[in-house]
Amino acid sequence: MLSDRFGVLAYILAGACLILSGCASREAGVADDDKMEISVDFREIHRCSRISPEITVAYAPKGTKFYDVRLLEKGEPDRFLGGGTWQEDGSGLIPEGALTRHYTGPCPPQDRETEYAYVVSAMASENGQPLEVRLFRFRPE
Repeated sequence: MLSDRFGVLAYILAGACLILSGCASREAGVADDDKMEISVDFREIHRCSRISPEITVAYAPKGTKFYDVRLLEKGEPDRFLGGGTWQEDGSGLIPEGALTRHYTGPCPPQDRETEYAYVVSAMASENGQPLEVRLFRFRPE
């Protein structure tokens, strides 16, 4: 009898989880694969430079007003190399040179590989939580 109750409770909880996960999607009919994606056009000119690369954002969440972008160097601890913000204009494009907040491009030592990441946050307000955050990890060649 106890196992029957447990089975019913598990069934109800599983159904509730499915319902809630459906409600949590951005809008009806949007597949889970339509999460925000970023790509970075990193070229030689961006190494050890104050010129940031062009960043493309696809599938930005509804309500995105601007992007907050940060460049981090992986290490102990991770090191902030600058970033900036860019207003969402519907193009999904953060142009080359747009990151101006203390920005310095990756400049790894020649004797070791260093991993970097652009962290792009879709924001609805200045003081709010990000709507979505994505990382673009890379190693400059």
